[in-house]
Formats: sequence, structure tokens, C-alpha cells
Amino acid sequence: IEPLQFLENAKDIVIENVQKVLQKHNCVKVNTIFNGEWYERHIIEATLTSLEEFQERDSGWALSRILDLTVNINKCNPMRAGCHIKLPREIVTKRAVINVESKDNACFAWSVVAALYPAERHMERESSYPHYTTVLNLEGVEFPMTLNQIKKFELANDISINVYGIERKKQVSILPIRLTD
Repeated sequence: IEPLQFLENAKDIVIENVQKVLQKHNCVKVNTIFNGEWYERHIIEATLTSLEEFQERDSGWALSRILDLTVNINKCNPMRAGCHIKLPREIVTKRAVINVESKDNACFAWSVVAALYPAERHMERESSYPHYTTVLNLEGVEFPMTLNQIKKFELANDISINVYGIERKKQVSILPIRLTD
């Protein structure tokens, strides 16, 4: 079988498996690995005709047979995603979350500052708060913030941080992603 035909045949199975995982998790990362057996061109010249367009450039090697296609599907932790996110209507109408519109990757720091220094008006604006660099110890912390760095941030700032995520299925659910020790 030719590599292109093999991938066409595998497409529906791959899509079906990814969709099954997506029903369970909101965000996934998918990568595929094509594994083939390669041979030197002069050994089996007859099979080269059907594989020429798939051979590695100037390597002298060509595909002998396809061994497998590995599809890795991993739950994605979107904590490194962009800063300002559009919140579901159900959350916005409750007015329980302050969504600071930051222009940098420091949305984590802005959200901490918003909790420590509540604004009376325009809570979504950076300008309603002191700049995070003036009130937080960010030594050794890189932005965007990752879950791994939060413990270091907590210790440096004598603060406890809980992280929650939104899961959108039939209804919006708020789930803990990381709870402080």
C-alpha cells in the first residue's frame, strides 16, 4: 500500500478516536507518527516506481512497507493559553468573575492584583489597578504563568492560589484544576 492511501484509510479511524476523547475532555493535543520500513534504493528497484514521490530527498532510501501509524491524543491543559478569554454568558451574568483585559501575558498577575486591590469602577481595565510589578514579587516567575510555577509564586508572595477551569458540556461547570496545599 502506498503511504498516501494508507493515511487516507486511517483518517476515519483517527478522527473517530479524537472525537471520542473530545467528548470526555474539552481540549486535547493530537500528533501522529508515521512509521515505515525503509530500504536502500538499489536493493529492491522494482518497488520504487510506486514509492518515488514518497522517498526521502537524496537519501538513497525508499519506503519498503508501512509498519504503523501512531496517534497520540493527550488531554490539553490550556493554562498557557492567551490572557483575556471570553467568558460564558452564564458566568458573566453572575458578575462573580473579574476578567482583566491585559495587553501582556501576565493575566495571572493581573488577576491576583485585582483580588488584592479591588477596583470600584472599570474592573476589567488594567488602569484600575496598581501595576503588578510594583506590588508582587515575581522573581523567578515567567509569563505566561504555568501551574508548576504557582507554588513558587505563593511562597514569594505569602498568598494562596486556587485555579479553576471551565468545562462546557450540557451546562457550564466550574472545576478545580489546582488547589493550594
